[in-house]
Amino acid sequence: MPDNRGRTCPPFAFFFLHACTAWPVGVVGLALGSSLVKAGVPLHQVAGMIAASTLAFTLEFVWAPMVDGCLTRRLWYVGGSTLMCGCLAALLIAPWTAASVPLMTVLAFCSSSGAAIAAVAVKGIMAYDVPAARVGSASGYYTAGGTFAKAVGGAGTLWLLTHLSGRGVAATLSTGAAALAGTAILLALPRRPAPLRELPTALFSALVDLWTFARTRNGVLIAVLCVIPFGAGTEAGLMGAIAREWAISPDQLASLGALLAVTNIAGAILAGWLTTRFNPWNAYVIFGWTLIGIVIGLAFSPRTATYFLVIELLYRAVATGCYAILLGIVMKAIGRGAASTKAATLWSFANLAFAYPALIEGSVHDRAGTLAMLLTDAGLGVAGFCVLMLATRLLRLRFKLLAGAPATAAAVE
Repeated sequence: MPDNRGRTCPPFAFFFLHACTAWPVGVVGLALGSSLVKAGVPLHQVAGMIAASTLAFTLEFVWAPMVDGCLTRRLWYVGGSTLMCGCLAALLIAPWTAASVPLMTVLAFCSSSGAAIAAVAVKGIMAYDVPAARVGSASGYYTAGGTFAKAVGGAGTLWLLTHLSGRGVAATLSTGAAALAGTAILLALPRRPAPLRELPTALFSALVDLWTFARTRNGVLIAVLCVIPFGAGTEAGLMGAIAREWAISPDQLASLGALLAVTNIAGAILAGWLTTRFNPWNAYVIFGWTLIGIVIGLAFSPRTATYFLVIELLYRAVATGCYAILLGIVMKAIGRGAASTKAATLWSFANLAFAYPALIEGSVHDRAGTLAMLLTDAGLGVAGFCVLMLATRLLRLRFKLLAGAPATAAAVE
């Protein structure tokens, strides 16, 4: 085993590591969402497949103690990303009919499960292989890589599907790009696997560390923040399915994905800049309310391509900012110990906050139309903020916080 003393994992590696694990999000939400609706699959079935994909990320906490307790995080990443690429390729070449939706839903779930396992490993690598002074930089690269993959992976795959004669070639090129990004795992530090005989003790220690964190003021409030649909950016997952109502062509949708790669990174940078001048929780509230305003604007905007493209670019940039701020809050709070378990548990809640609104909004769309769906999204965001404020006040009483401190800031000072 090499001597790793003095070595660290370079922050830029997390751009590529997350680009790989975020690839299915863009492919399922944009490329498949648009293609399946065009092929005649009902939107509520497409929304169900998107929700199943998101649910897989919500279950990260199931795998996290194993990632902390046995093998190495590098090995877990390789195994998870391999499962992701295989199932994603099968999903892209499966029959696109309503009868095949159950099969596609299973494939989407399995592909995202592999990505979730790899993502759990990445967060543990960030906690252990990056110095504390550079965690912020690593988080920025991580967020940028994920937003790049969601935009370019979805748009690029959509372009391949609409311009190549065979879906097999498109599937190979799309998953090959994800696998290439995943080779950045070689930049992570090699470590000695823990003996299997120590697994029960390691699992118990991970669960104890998680329970200890969950009983703290920060642990409870961050869990609430992650699970509510405030700042979740749910509409982004249904963009490909509703774009046709603004007369968006497949080529325009693919071009939008390329632009999103730029604006999303700008949103993450702006969020990082704001968090250096505001309490991160207050910055998250600002971005969350901005998202609500943008959704309402989209709901009442003229049904033309220009309005959709401009509003969608703004929406995605702000949603990316919310993601970056939330990641920073989580990584700062968990410390080390069972880092993968704590981060994965909180991030599972965050993905749940994306999954159940998608199911609700897909059902509302098929019953009452796009306007009702977008207003429902805004209403869920307002309700989530009210839950956050209520939880903050209850926790202030429970833990006897200093009287008179600002609600969102006092809970984490």
